[in-house]
Amino acid sequence: MDIIFNKEGTPLMFQGAKSYGSTIKDTVVAEELLSTFTHGKVEYAYWGGNNRYPDDALAIVGKTGVLSTALNYKCRCCYGQGVLPVTVAGIDENNRETFAPVNDREILTYLRGYSFRNYHTQSFRDLIKLGNCFPVLVFNLAGDKVLRVDAVNARHCRLSVDKKKLVLFGNFAQTFPDENAIVLDVLDENDPFLHLQILKRQGRLKGRSVAFPRIRNYFSNNDYYAAPDWDTAWRSGWIEVAHKIPVFLKKTYKNAMSLMWHIQIPDTFWEIRFPKENFQSAAERENAINKYLDDFEENLTSEENPAKSLITGFSTNESGKAEEKWVIERLENNIKAEDRLSTSAAANSEILFSLMVNPSVLGAGLPGGPYSGSAGSGSDIREGLLVSLILNYIEKQQVLDPIELMFEFNGVSDVELMYRNIILTTLDKGKSTEEKLS
Repeated sequence: MDIIFNKEGTPLMFQGAKSYGSTIKDTVVAEELLSTFTHGKVEYAYWGGNNRYPDDALAIVGKTGVLSTALNYKCRCCYGQGVLPVTVAGIDENNRETFAPVNDREILTYLRGYSFRNYHTQSFRDLIKLGNCFPVLVFNLAGDKVLRVDAVNARHCRLSVDKKKLVLFGNFAQTFPDENAIVLDVLDENDPFLHLQILKRQGRLKGRSVAFPRIRNYFSNNDYYAAPDWDTAWRSGWIEVAHKIPVFLKKTYKNAMSLMWHIQIPDTFWEIRFPKENFQSAAERENAINKYLDDFEENLTSEENPAKSLITGFSTNESGKAEEKWVIERLENNIKAEDRLSTSAAANSEILFSLMVNPSVLGAGLPGGPYSGSAGSGSDIREGLLVSLILNYIEKQQVLDPIELMFEFNGVSDVELMYRNIILTTLDKGKSTEEKLS
């Protein structure tokens, strides 16, 4: 019996001559609101049953290739080619909005600078990977202007039970916050702008940072920490299946006996071909037979002899019975890797479906079977990309909410932030790509 153990000595997978099995880990990924911890006399909600959901989730992402790629793809689709500030100029005859550019130098400099780009990319990363992101507004010394919006690494954030405090701590995976933790006030999630005005009048924004209400996966009903879209593939076991297929195939190929030919040679052949009297010892005769068989196998199976004709002869005795006749049969290979690869493709597709990513865009189709299709064709890629841009609209607007709040607080009103996207087109358009605002 071949057994794989983890570091704690628990059997993970085992393979015998006629059996294969594994130990199923019952991972707690649900939000348990009754699990809390206290820091500075404030009660905070666990993120996951063991308060380490982000670290467990990131570990899963790190060892699941298709999941990591799909998350990266969604982040890139959301980011597009950056954003442009515009104002709504009116409605055209087709009932579509028309826009006028905003040429405010300060706004353009901020949107094209490192600070915004850093916030933008990190927010999408956390929102899509972990289902939550935590923007922070940084104020000037006078407390009358937002200097920038930062995105704190979501794995280091925990929300208070009353949702009024956010504690930042770098080692939630191992322990609870200590004196090095940072605590921020959280704006009211129903009207953050009004809350900012109140804090400004109270003089509580001077040189401080305030947390914007956490941005969450809108589709999750969890009260504190939303579950990411791919959590469904984790709960249902498809990610575990995706992990086990390569392990199974590796163990199978390592331990399986794969024979291609069965060669049956009559005993009399050796007496005639290698007479005992021609050799000084039995060992010398055995060595000669071994060399003969080695040469024959090389001639039958070597890379230099593909599809080569094999000519054999035999004799018959007085009664017409065949003697010295070799029987060579090709054996069926019972290691059907294509079955496992089909299961792997199914797991990959289910993971992509949970993220609403069209497998065709990533070339994840499988010829034949229920997951087949013209994956990777130009039309599939174009349609998949367009659908992704449409479906990601909510996340893109959520991430821009703190930026628009910053502009409004700083006295810049009626500014719309529109995403620039490069769209793949067909040849009849006369060009391969075109730029769109969304």
